[in-house]
Amino acid sequence: MQYYQCCKYPIEFVLSENIDKHFDSHNHVGHYVISVVMQGTVAVCWENEEVACRRGDVFIIPPYAVHSVCQGRDACLLSMCVGTALIEETDLETAEDIVQKLLLEIMEQGIFGREQREKLLASMRMLYFLRDNGRKEMDAGIKILADKIVSHPEQELSIEILAADIFVSKYYFIRKFKSSVGMTPHQFCIQNRIRKSQGLLDGEKTISRIAAEMGFYDQSHFDKAFQRIVGISPSEYIYSKKQIGQNT
Repeated sequence: MQYYQCCKYPIEFVLSENIDKHFDSHNHVGHYVISVVMQGTVAVCWENEEVACRRGDVFIIPPYAVHSVCQGRDACLLSMCVGTALIEETDLETAEDIVQKLLLEIMEQGIFGREQREKLLASMRMLYFLRDNGRKEMDAGIKILADKIVSHPEQELSIEILAADIFVSKYYFIRKFKSSVGMTPHQFCIQNRIRKSQGLLDGEKTISRIAAEMGFYDQSHFDKAFQRIVGISPSEYIYSKKQIGQNT
């Protein structure tokens, strides 16, 4: 897997190939994902429906949409992750201009071709449609607590404390949270600890230190969770990251 992160805007490209991996049910809280199948077949399960996506197919995952992805070693998947902040704060024309420049920069490196560039760029309009028409409705209390977990996933927040915040029993809270978010509070917390750790893995801090800061028992526990959610180990992730768009 290879990660291309924009220095200036919340945009990241992920090239996933030569892996045999099933990504369990998860969601992306802070960004939209546009994926193009470049080779082979990728199985995507969303809203209890599994779809086999083949070469040239495009699928879009909005924020908080719970889904799973199964990718064989013969498949190649290109994903563009666009931060919700960009879609909320930037008009479509400006966003398309930013994305087009980034796509051209990566295409010049031979990562993908004109077909993939055009498909990703054409899909930008759908993100704005989803922003205005496809928001996932969520209980206000659950949304507040979910945002709290996203902001500070490393904090130990017990089920009892979270339930007390919205004046319900812990059993009702767990059921309500899973119904709204698509996973249990614990699963959601672990997922967001890993997401936050991805931003910290820049080589300046040791992996063991980041594991401790993110609330994991030890580095082994962190490594296993990271591998399960991201698809590669923390050290492989550090090696795979590339910076793009310095002059965009």
